[in-house]
Amino acid sequence: MTAVVLTRPQADSERLSEALQSEGFHTRVMPIMTVEAMPAAELAPSLSDDTLCIFISANAVRFGLPQLGPELARCPELRVIAVGNKTRDTLEAEGIHAEVPARADSEGLLEMPALSAPDSRDVVIVKGEGGRELLASELTRRGARVTEWACYRRCWPDVDVSELAEIGAGLVFQASSGEMLSRLSELLAGEGQTDLFQSSIIVPSGRVASLATEAGWGQVILAEDASDDAFMRALRQHTQAGTNR
Repeated sequence: MTAVVLTRPQADSERLSEALQSEGFHTRVMPIMTVEAMPAAELAPSLSDDTLCIFISANAVRFGLPQLGPELARCPELRVIAVGNKTRDTLEAEGIHAEVPARADSEGLLEMPALSAPDSRDVVIVKGEGGRELLASELTRRGARVTEWACYRRCWPDVDVSELAEIGAGLVFQASSGEMLSRLSELLAGEGQTDLFQSSIIVPSGRVASLATEAGWGQVILAEDASDDAFMRALRQHTQAGTNR
């Protein structure tokens, strides 16, 4: 029986776990990351109707809107872009329309017509602390005036992964970003459980899939993006493929 190991923060993993259990999957909630707001001293940037505002994750929406919401309401013509469907859906739940790229990552954002030639336009990137610099650096190179606003930080607690060895074969891991993949791989290697790298792992993009292959994961499954729906579709297809063998 397949057991799905969910690694995102507790609330996200529990929500997805309930959905998976309703379809008959066994799950193990094992958050390897927590998320917390940045200090209040990190003030939100000012916006105008000419600003392009990019939300880099659903957490950027959750942690950014309490401060940024009034600025968005003041600028009804402002153009909002979400990195992927989950981020878009989180924005739309708050009544904010957002565009999404065809590919849910920085490379996909950079292929959008709105970002192909931003010239001297102001671009605000709402994000977590750290992360990739590709988007900001490339938009700056293209002539945009870029402001990166980090409204949350990722924390990496110590996690006991030794119990996974007791489950045995049939594990499917979740790695919803390159950072999550790196931390999961580090935790398993630290416990001497590199044999679990032969388990299946579901990732949200081709970039993360390449990272997983480089890290030694043997069965990398590509989802459409980082959303719960995309994860579940990829898992169903994987499970069905295994049944048909």
